[in-house]
Amino acid sequence: MSSVATDSEMKLAVLEELHRAFDSGLDGASERQRGLLSYLVTEELEGRGERIKAYSVATEVFGRPKDFDPQTDSIVRVEVGRLRQALERYYLTEGKEASIVISIPKGQYRPVFTRAEAPAEPATIVEIPAPKRKLGLAALFTGLTFACAVAGVAAWKFTVSTPPATQAASGARSPIVAIAPFEFHSDKEGQDFVAGGLQADLADTLSDYQWLTVIPLNEETGAGAPQDGAKPDYIVRASLRLIGDQVKATVLLLDARSGAARWTNRYEMRLSAGDVMAMQRDLVARIGRDVGNPFGIVADIARAQEDTVQAASDEALSCQLRAFHYWKTFKSLDYAPAWRCFAAAEARGPLDAQTLAIGALLSLDPLNFRLTDRTLAEARAQAIVMAGRAAQMNETDFLTRVASYASALCGGDLETFRLQARETIERFPNNPLGLADVGARFILGSGDYAEGIALIQKARAIAADLTPVDTIAVAVEALRSGVYEDRPRLRRAASHTDSAIVLVVELALAAARGDHERVATVRRRLAEIGFPDQKNIGEALDSTCWSQNVRDLVKSKVTLAFNEARAQ
Repeated sequence: MSSVATDSEMKLAVLEELHRAFDSGLDGASERQRGLLSYLVTEELEGRGERIKAYSVATEVFGRPKDFDPQTDSIVRVEVGRLRQALERYYLTEGKEASIVISIPKGQYRPVFTRAEAPAEPATIVEIPAPKRKLGLAALFTGLTFACAVAGVAAWKFTVSTPPATQAASGARSPIVAIAPFEFHSDKEGQDFVAGGLQADLADTLSDYQWLTVIPLNEETGAGAPQDGAKPDYIVRASLRLIGDQVKATVLLLDARSGAARWTNRYEMRLSAGDVMAMQRDLVARIGRDVGNPFGIVADIARAQEDTVQAASDEALSCQLRAFHYWKTFKSLDYAPAWRCFAAAEARGPLDAQTLAIGALLSLDPLNFRLTDRTLAEARAQAIVMAGRAAQMNETDFLTRVASYASALCGGDLETFRLQARETIERFPNNPLGLADVGARFILGSGDYAEGIALIQKARAIAADLTPVDTIAVAVEALRSGVYEDRPRLRRAASHTDSAIVLVVELALAAARGDHERVATVRRRLAEIGFPDQKNIGEALDSTCWSQNVRDLVKSKVTLAFNEARAQ
């Protein structure tokens, strides 16, 4: 296969194999070589394989200075050679049954991922072997380690947190995540209270992400199952260690059917002045963000499975996953499948509240105007109707709340928008997506700039990278405030999307700071996707639900960009 793994399923398989290799110890590989392997695999999986050169490896992995010269310093060549040999030994011994082989061909530094003949998967839940020894990984790949042994999963009886009623009505089933009790170890006696309540707190935090069904797992209650017979898809297991005032937590996401590790991460923090509650809040918020975020690991796994085998009964979930993926990338190629999924569900009818909410939000997107045969007014009118129907069916659901306040904003009802938006963040105070979305709409749509920035900052404290929407909003606020310096988040978003709106804001900011080279680059990108002149760009801005002041501000900087180009 190609050396670049682009699909989510392959990425997960490669990461799982990397975990397994580290778990075995990669006999003969040093800590430096394991860190090197983490870096190489990460860069390749994230689509940055072409930049893996001796210079980047030396400066980013081995801490060499910027004047590094591979002709006089052979560290990269030597360490990659040693790592190559360690991998070869691993796949001849502990890794001989691996389904994915990670290799580094001679003469290059980019890893290659080869799918081996997959062994038959066990029909029952299996035990994951304990690691041979404790391992530490380089900071460049923090968290990809197993720090504790994980026992096999026994039969259980669990109490299900109430799933949205509309899911049962539609026949769709959201992913079920079971939370196991936290294991706790300390260097002192009588410290068990430090982990007290963490299982319940994590279940409560994950419940904020209503696209999941959350199950507290109690292994002491014997066999049993929920009344509907549903079994969990994933199990979250965590081990907490307290050494002095240092807290280290290792969290694993296991496939409940096979017992295979799908994801793992390590969290480290200080228990300052014995503030146990603050530590617990921080820990469960971070775990909840990584596991429950619909742009995160569970969603990626579920979407890959949906792409492989799509069941009609999971149609609503499939539409959710496709919409989440679009909101993560803001690419037109990802919008089209999400919209087609909704249209197909609508044709079959009746729709559940969440699918109606998704349809409303997709209808409000500027791409709806360009990729469907509806006018902007027709799309917004339909979105308002769908959002209203969704709210009548389930007004407490997160997505229906977002659709309600978003359609109110696009309809010009600022009072209702502000009321519903603030109620939403009060109801979901730890959901970074809600905080960032409301904050962005405050900035872009209602002129509540200070409140919007504060909400986005709070969201980013929980989840560092969200969607391009909050990045756009922060950049627009910078334009309004006269802060024109280059903004890396916006530049990254613009380089990874074909969204005219993201690119136009990047164009405006580049023009404001006089970056002629960047202006020319972004203008070429806009022309490539069908926005070659100011008229097209103005139409794109007018299709947004932004305030007139914000649209005029961005348009003024776009005019500056075109005037400067004509003057040259």
